[in-house]
Amino acid sequence: MNRVIFGREGMDMALLFDSVYSPGGKFTPTGPGAYAFRIYRNYDGQGNKFGEISVQATSSDQDKLAVYAATRAADKAVTLVVINKTAASLTANLFVASLATEGRVLAGTAQSYRYSSANLNAIVKGADQPVGESSFTATFPANSITLIVLPTIFVSEGVPATPAARIYLPAIQQ
Repeated sequence: MNRVIFGREGMDMALLFDSVYSPGGKFTPTGPGAYAFRIYRNYDGQGNKFGEISVQATSSDQDKLAVYAATRAADKAVTLVVINKTAASLTANLFVASLATEGRVLAGTAQSYRYSSANLNAIVKGADQPVGESSFTATFPANSITLIVLPTIFVSEGVPATPAARIYLPAIQQ
């Protein structure tokens, strides 16, 4: 379930029902389904969310390592959700294309928040990671959901903003 896919398909709402995948067959606020929603709506427990302005995201193998991206209107940070659908850790080089057309570059450090088998009772903040102007490399544990916040800065005044930013995951290494 993914907010970006919901937006693409014109859906307005997502619901989580009792299912065989919930502990005891019943929805609980501490079950995996609740954390899948929380990664988009309150990943840090402080009310921070996945962006609301969808941007194109591409993976070289969406069936293994899916990527979804959006920009937050308030701070212009690029937010990514990367889902490792495999039973093995995957390392990928992430490239952000088209920020230059908006007069922006990545700046500082990326923050990451992850839900995985390492802790099924919380979304855990990972170590901050330095990023280059347009890329960085990250490893995603097996069967995990990772939210990454990429801060950006404006470097060119007067460059028209466009919603054309794209995220690429062109290389998956095992």
